[in-house]
Amino acid sequence: MQAAWRAGYHWPTLCYAMGTCTACQCEVLDGLHMLSPRTAAEEALLGDLNKRVRRANPRRIRLACQVTISGDVKVRKAGVKVADAQQLQNLPSDEESTDVH
Repeated sequence: MQAAWRAGYHWPTLCYAMGTCTACQCEVLDGLHMLSPRTAAEEALLGDLNKRVRRANPRRIRLACQVTISGDVKVRKAGVKVADAQQLQNLPSDEESTDVH
């Protein structure tokens, strides 16, 4: 999510990378092996979500605020768009949010 922010994209979130909502969830289309293991917060939130919603392969669903990447990945996320200047000014700094590259 922070990589998208740095590139000038708005990535939907409600908790601004604190790992307390599921708004940033995305489907990993390619590069699943380049992702960090799930955090405890991610396991809990996605486990609850999986009980309520049926969708793509659950292994491919990740919370963008909780994952770090070590190479190229391709994801699908509805609602991602080019951010306007006001949105970019209101984003948390790297020190205030989870470190996601």
